[in-house]
Amino acid sequence: MSHRVLAVGDVNIDLVLSGLSNIPCSEQEALSTGFDVLVGGQTATFARTLTKLGEVVTFVGRIGDDEYGMKAFSALQADRVDTAGLIVDPDLKTGFTVVLSTGYERAYATYPGAIGEVHREDVHNGFMRVCEHIHVGSYYLQRKLQPDLGDLFEEAQSLGVSTSLDPGWDPTGEWGREIIEVLDHVDIFLPNETEALHVSQTDNIEAALEILLQKASTVVIKCGLNGCLAGTRDNNIFSPGFEVEVVDVTSAGDAFNAGFIYAMLNDWRLEEAARFANACGAIAVTKPGSSGILSNIQEVDDFIASHQSRSEVRV
Repeated sequence: MSHRVLAVGDVNIDLVLSGLSNIPCSEQEALSTGFDVLVGGQTATFARTLTKLGEVVTFVGRIGDDEYGMKAFSALQADRVDTAGLIVDPDLKTGFTVVLSTGYERAYATYPGAIGEVHREDVHNGFMRVCEHIHVGSYYLQRKLQPDLGDLFEEAQSLGVSTSLDPGWDPTGEWGREIIEVLDHVDIFLPNETEALHVSQTDNIEAALEILLQKASTVVIKCGLNGCLAGTRDNNIFSPGFEVEVVDVTSAGDAFNAGFIYAMLNDWRLEEAARFANACGAIAVTKPGSSGILSNIQEVDDFIASHQSRSEVRV
């Protein structure tokens, strides 16, 4: 049976230059072997992937009234994401990100545009009353939503709606501490390794996991190709990644998030959820940018059946 999920946050256009031999420094130039213009955004990719896994997802976000916004709108609808919460704002331009990727290494330059203009009022109470889970992506880009996010999540939990959050990168470099208070109302926190260290203000992920679990109920730290470190108040595990040929890691974390939320909505054990999420992320890195979105759940099952990973170990 499908679950209803509300995905709140960013959708933008990604210009992906892949196959670079290195990420160029100032005054340098590097040649790419691949060039793609794709619909991206942490939350939008999460939403599109989760629908591929069979869940019903409503997206809440903002785009500009421009060709890029219409491209994003069409991509979401093509993947059967409910766009009832997608606002076309004529006063804004759609966000745009240039992605430089060697495959294993990446760098971004983003024009935020409509990305950070999502308001608390955009998340209508009617949306939350019919959903079972709410996910917010790119917290540090959601400047208008940040001050009210704790209240939004608290209201969701009072309605019996579970919550998840991906912090994303903080382009200001400040890593504001307000997110710590938001985590009191987060059921599943999904940072990558670097983000977890910054948010927890520690220098190793085991310590970060311990600190973050004092707030969020479940914490999953994505460690790239190495897999993930996941924990609850009762159980911590490390789940190793899968061996694949890497094209671009840009959307791996978003696909991972969708896989983990899918598993948890279906009441899987932590070990099973982590392994499934690792598989979703591994599939994503075999294609550039958001073109790595999964076809369906059968693709993930087939991938797991044909790829070996080490057994999960407790930490």
